[in-house]
Amino acid sequence: MTTRPRVLPAGWYPASAAACRAEMEKYVAGVTPLPSGTKVFGGIVPHAGWYFSGKLAAQVFYLTSLIFKPQVVCVFGGHLGGTSPPLLVTEDAWETPLGDLPLATEFFEPLKRLLPLKAEYPGDNTIEVQLPFVKHFFPKAKLLALRAPHSPQALEVGEAVVAVAQELKLSLLTFGSTDLTHYGPNYGWAPKGFGAGAVKWVKEVNDKRFVDETLKLDGAGMLAAAETDQSACSAGGAAAAVAAAKKLGATKTRLVDYYTSYDVMPGDSFVGYAGVVLTG
Repeated sequence: MTTRPRVLPAGWYPASAAACRAEMEKYVAGVTPLPSGTKVFGGIVPHAGWYFSGKLAAQVFYLTSLIFKPQVVCVFGGHLGGTSPPLLVTEDAWETPLGDLPLATEFFEPLKRLLPLKAEYPGDNTIEVQLPFVKHFFPKAKLLALRAPHSPQALEVGEAVVAVAQELKLSLLTFGSTDLTHYGPNYGWAPKGFGAGAVKWVKEVNDKRFVDETLKLDGAGMLAAAETDQSACSAGGAAAAVAAAKKLGATKTRLVDYYTSYDVMPGDSFVGYAGVVLTG
């Protein structure tokens, strides 16, 4: 049995089980559950260090977990260009502070028959920062972890995962991991200068289009918005989750919250975050 070790240092998320649980309990304290009768199919979550966006990711996982406990949780990461193949995490388990998280290995061969998959290499944050949330809120679920490219193939990846889940008769929730606009000198992109006006533009214009396309469940629109506006670093992951959720039956969305790292730590460089639940 192969277990992928933790790679990200404790600055990304806590090192101990107790510290992780304490943070997660703080993040979801007082959060209002979704209305009775809501169906959930997954969500869109940010992937910065927990100090910046952990509470938003936690709330998306928490809200879905209150309604449905699937056998498999799929997390689609990103940070891939348009020419990359989709990448599959192929170990048997993944280390987390809360204990090892088993991977849904029964998906591997069926997915390889449908997609030109390559093995995913350790070190990327888009999936790893989500692992304690999955382990905590879905303690009996297995994890399926893929990174989807920023191309129309992302939609095929999402649909293929659902097709295999249905073939295997396994219940599923799917989550797409992306941060939004990376603005300022740290990222080499500041078309609106600096200060309050730049923050306002990112929130009300640049990120808004991507968020709006997400709320419409328009995967192709999400990819186009990110390409045109530089408004999502992992649009493929988010689009894959939307495509999967739609195939599962999603027809609606709920914006849990949107904010930027400027709201947490003001500065000339900042990143946008959105949390969305994919519902029916």
